[in-house]
Amino acid sequence: MLSTIASTLFLAAAAVAAPSTPRSEHAPAAPPAPLLDDFLPPVVPVNTRAANQELISSLLLAPTQQERVRLLNQPGDYVFDFNNRSIPGSESDGLGGFTVAANARTFPALIGNGGAMTLGFLGPCGMNTAHVHNRATEFNIVVKGRLVTNFVIENGLAPIANTLSLYQMTVFPQGAIHQEFNPDCEDAVFVAGFNNVDPGVEQVAQAFLNLNPAVVGATLGGVTTLNGKDIESFRQHIPENVAQGIDSCLKKCGIKRNNKRDDFFLSN
Repeated sequence: MLSTIASTLFLAAAAVAAPSTPRSEHAPAAPPAPLLDDFLPPVVPVNTRAANQELISSLLLAPTQQERVRLLNQPGDYVFDFNNRSIPGSESDGLGGFTVAANARTFPALIGNGGAMTLGFLGPCGMNTAHVHNRATEFNIVVKGRLVTNFVIENGLAPIANTLSLYQMTVFPQGAIHQEFNPDCEDAVFVAGFNNVDPGVEQVAQAFLNLNPAVVGATLGGVTTLNGKDIESFRQHIPENVAQGIDSCLKKCGIKRNNKRDDFFLSN
């Protein structure tokens, strides 16, 4: 019995004392796990041929979609950046906000695909004056703030008015006179989709009065958006209920209105 215990202790001691196989100091490290970015397409300059008349003409003349795709062979041709406001014809500025438009000219990849899009910003109490889209229906969704919308489809039908909250949408049928108003003290942002690559836009008052250039020069002068604090200068040119809404918004937001100026439209 004692000899068995001694043998066991001897073997255990020998196992502890036996040198272990040394690790190589130069063993290769495990490769790092791949990152998500490794699987993503590279970031490239986008829409570098915006407003390129040669490309646009070729796309318009191409008889098939395959030929159009072959023409759009540069990296970024299929990406539009609404942060880039320098593309000729993409931005429309007004006194109460601005819009950035992706259409057949500013984003040639749209040609042949039947749609366009605009991103719009309206300042506190700002209004996008009445206008029409000559060749497209508009689908307007609010992505920040609220919008009050009004539109008239045609003679004999009552006007339609709605207040849109965040992520709500309305539709303005093709050719319908419509306008948007921001009733709040913060910027409102909307996205407008169109079912035509060249939707067109025509401000109603300006287009009508353009029948007599002397009249339009003395009145609206091409203004497309208005700052609510100038209400006294353009009150007579808008419906009374819209003017009252702007008055209420200015009061709620604590915005001081500007004095009335007879040359307001001529100087803007």
